[in-house]
Amino acid sequence: MIIWIAIGLLTAATIAALAWPLLRETGRAADRRDYGLTVYRAQLKEIERDLASGVLNEDQAAAARVEIQRRMLAEDRQQGAVGPGAVPPHYRAFALALAAGIVPLGSVLIYLTLGSPGAPDMPLASRQAEIQAVAQSSAALTGEVQALRTRLEENPADRSSWLRLGNALRQMERFEESAEAYRRAAHLEADPESFGLYAEMLVQAQQGIVPVEARTVFEHVLASSPGDPRSLYYLGLAAEQAGQPRAALENWARLQVISPPDAPWMNMLTARMESLAAENGIALAPLREAARHGMGQMAGQTQAAPGPSRADVEAAQQMSPEERAAFVQGMVERLAERLKDQPKDEDGWIRLTRAYGVQGESEKARAAYEEALTHFPDSVPLLTGYAMALFPPGTPEAEMPEEFMAVMRTLNALDATNPQALFFLGNEAARKGDNATARRLWTELREMAPADSPLREQIDRRIEALPN
Repeated sequence: MIIWIAIGLLTAATIAALAWPLLRETGRAADRRDYGLTVYRAQLKEIERDLASGVLNEDQAAAARVEIQRRMLAEDRQQGAVGPGAVPPHYRAFALALAAGIVPLGSVLIYLTLGSPGAPDMPLASRQAEIQAVAQSSAALTGEVQALRTRLEENPADRSSWLRLGNALRQMERFEESAEAYRRAAHLEADPESFGLYAEMLVQAQQGIVPVEARTVFEHVLASSPGDPRSLYYLGLAAEQAGQPRAALENWARLQVISPPDAPWMNMLTARMESLAAENGIALAPLREAARHGMGQMAGQTQAAPGPSRADVEAAQQMSPEERAAFVQGMVERLAERLKDQPKDEDGWIRLTRAYGVQGESEKARAAYEEALTHFPDSVPLLTGYAMALFPPGTPEAEMPEEFMAVMRTLNALDATNPQALFFLGNEAARKGDNATARRLWTELREMAPADSPLREQIDRRIEALPN
């Protein structure tokens, strides 16, 4: 009798735990978004304090504001007006009813089938030994983290210690700190693995949501390592979360093609792809065939420009930093040579320009964008990247080149709702004294932003500052 009372109490507790998130008006996505808004507001206030104290001059403060506003534009573009975690009330009620009915029934059936009510309890000594082992493991990790932090205070250029610190913090599920450690390691040596780990920890810190910064890092990793499984998976996940199921399935189809049949993620990946395809009425077979064709083209290039094979990638992991840098440089050069002969490859140009950006080759990146746009003048990804190359983050607004504004006008003509184009074209109109146009463009951008977005607050201030 006691066992059934215990089961009833545990079942009630389980239903309560399941019901709580379903009954909440806002979910984790809203919490994450609120966190992002708080960070942006704090950064803007910090700029104003630094300006008032003389740490920043007016040009530096303006450049910093523009950079934060760019991040807001990217974040709002990804999130949309309705957060991805919003759940309609009738769905919550249905899910709650389902949980209330199925959880107790399923628990009882499973217990009757597999359980052993008469089985003896686990001996106290065994339980204490297990608890002690867990405590010792946790203490060992804490000690390792402290030792590594001490070592890095003395030698912050010790890349291997940053990697070990990132690994230890990841095991402790301190994901934000782990991300920072991997970031420091990646900046000491710009290899795809370190950047990939950094981006993955950013995702873990956001409880599975791929933030804009992580997505950008994965794109850069993929530019230098086109077959990187981690980047393909998370870019697919980012696309799914952004409401782009086809883009998600395209990335995952490429991941399927390059993965061994017995890879540990294959069953999960296949099930997720089939579910997403069924929900959105997308045929998987053509996507898989296109992925095979694309990877086959990469593997079938001439000796002048072969794509990286699995053996190449594995070999690269064993190389010295100098050898790995030469290996990546060779990949980029082969891609550039191939595009000279086969320029009608938009994806190839996107990868090449991003690779130059990762390597810090800003002049080569600009030249590649200019060449690519002669073949794909209406490519929004290429135009957006070219704009960033012309007007890099942190550049004072007064130094905005005319070529940048020409790109903004092209983007606006292709997509009248492009937030960056609306923002910067509004700036241009305000500088020229065309207040009516500035007000119209900024009002359009303001209406696209969520009501509690710090971007909306910034746009309101700009509109209010316009002369009547």
